[in-house]
Amino acid sequence: MKIRLICSIILYVITLAVFSQVSAIPDVEIPQMSANQIDMVFFNVPHGEASLLTNYQGEHILVNTASKKSQKTLFENLSKLQVDKIETIIITNQSEEYTGNLLYFIEHYQVENVILPPNMNVQSLEEDVTVQKWKLDDHFKLWSDLAFRTLDETKDGDISFLMEYGQESILFLNDKDTAIERKLMNQTVNVDILKVAAFGSGNSPSQRFLEQIDPYMGIIFPSQTHKINESLIERLNATWIDVYFLKQSGTVFVRLNKDDYEILTENSSVSSLHR
Repeated sequence: MKIRLICSIILYVITLAVFSQVSAIPDVEIPQMSANQIDMVFFNVPHGEASLLTNYQGEHILVNTASKKSQKTLFENLSKLQVDKIETIIITNQSEEYTGNLLYFIEHYQVENVILPPNMNVQSLEEDVTVQKWKLDDHFKLWSDLAFRTLDETKDGDISFLMEYGQESILFLNDKDTAIERKLMNQTVNVDILKVAAFGSGNSPSQRFLEQIDPYMGIIFPSQTHKINESLIERLNATWIDVYFLKQSGTVFVRLNKDDYEILTENSSVSSLHR
């Protein structure tokens, strides 16, 4: 039976009136990683979306690069994690909140591969950077046992994909409308972690979709421009999903094994529950 690990953070009251400056990652002691584990870090940044994958060999994949407003915070975060090279950058959305630091990372972090939405072109890329484009229904591996499956592309080129590591899965949902869900319900079941689209400002996930994919936890990145859809948050809360608003909870560390996962919080206060 899968283990569901619940952080002591419950649903926070959403405050939209004042935006507070986000600091770097607090000092967190990260346990030694074993060969069959990978780490997923969802960064708490001032504006935008950025996540980091790290494997036992010390290789890194960055999923989106957040806004330029977040460059200093990201640099401080990566410095604390002792990251000085990022082998691959994945971009899922052409908006500045996702791509703002792409050229900065390519210039400063020895990036070798970049995966972009099909209709996105980037000027001034280094000659030794390999550029790939997402393909609909594509299924590819970047590391052993780490697979990415393209699920949908919006008319603007925003990519939703499923990341699978062994039996564990993270759904990066990037379409805020519910029209996408009928297609996704035929492709995804039993998702462990849901990255909510559009900073929690849309209508997806619907109640029906949540019941279908049945995630254990949800991640909502901070934005200075998107207004939280409170009915969506109420729906997530009513479904007993552990929702992490990164602006309040801070950066979230998730250690993935091939058959379970562990949340490494700032205070390491984690309890487990058999589901």
